[in-house]
Amino acid sequence: MRSIGIDGGGTHTKFVLYDEDKGVLDFKEINSPTNYHSVGIEKAKKVLLNGIKDVGKNGFDIVGAGLSSVDTKKDLEIMKKIFKDIGIKNAVIANDGVAALWGATGGVGILMVAGTGSIVIGRNFDGTMARGGGWGYIFEEYCGGFWLTKQATIAILNHKDGIGPFTKLEEDLLKYFNLKTNDEIISLYYPHTDVSKISSAAKIVLDDAESGDKIAMSIVKKGIKKSMKIIKSVKSRCKLEDDFTFSYTGGIFSSKYFFEEFKADFKKIFPQANFVNPKFQPEIGAALMAIKSEKECIHGRIHK
Repeated sequence: MRSIGIDGGGTHTKFVLYDEDKGVLDFKEINSPTNYHSVGIEKAKKVLLNGIKDVGKNGFDIVGAGLSSVDTKKDLEIMKKIFKDIGIKNAVIANDGVAALWGATGGVGILMVAGTGSIVIGRNFDGTMARGGGWGYIFEEYCGGFWLTKQATIAILNHKDGIGPFTKLEEDLLKYFNLKTNDEIISLYYPHTDVSKISSAAKIVLDDAESGDKIAMSIVKKGIKKSMKIIKSVKSRCKLEDDFTFSYTGGIFSSKYFFEEFKADFKKIFPQANFVNPKFQPEIGAALMAIKSEKECIHGRIHK
């Protein structure tokens, strides 16, 4: 069976043509999200259609899509209509974290995605699913790129207001964004919020934390601590055993400093769990999710 797998994140969309016997046959990345909340329905249609046409030109049986815009039943219905409108009748659609879980662990265990935003997804053997976070940049998506930069911005403004200490983040973020004064940083958020641009500065926060800046370190520690609470909640709601499999994906984990800090805390809180590297990328996970669903009609229910 051949499946097109789609990973629609906060800044770009990846497409793969996957054959269950031969593996990856084709791949395409489009530098645009498919989140209809941010780009609109027509743009989402265009991106999906172009990607599917490109990698699916030699034929496919089903489409699996993991999309950052699928958080509610209403979102799911809208995305189903979008796929129908572009001529795709056989599709399995889920949140991007669900597809990433399939790629990382084979569909059972817990996965944390930390990229532009963050989400924790869990699934047990009987298909029961649970999630934590991933509700959008305006909320507390702990350890996501936008959240890390936003926390640094708050620290900078606290210093300006005289209620917080100076942090190296101030000079480094101003330099990164080519700003002259600390109050100019507000222009990144108002009147329009450039989520991708703000999120890209998360590397500055992580680098300053690694170099020993106390405020940057406290931001990272806070994010990890909150993430552990979410993982614990997802584990409980999925009724997973203590030796559950955990994996990760997203650009924030590419920071060696963050990865080591996160893994150390994880091992303290979940000593029996299996902390593993992701087996496949999320777009392949989406393809595997669709193939599994087509063969066994297994659809995990997400408990919000």
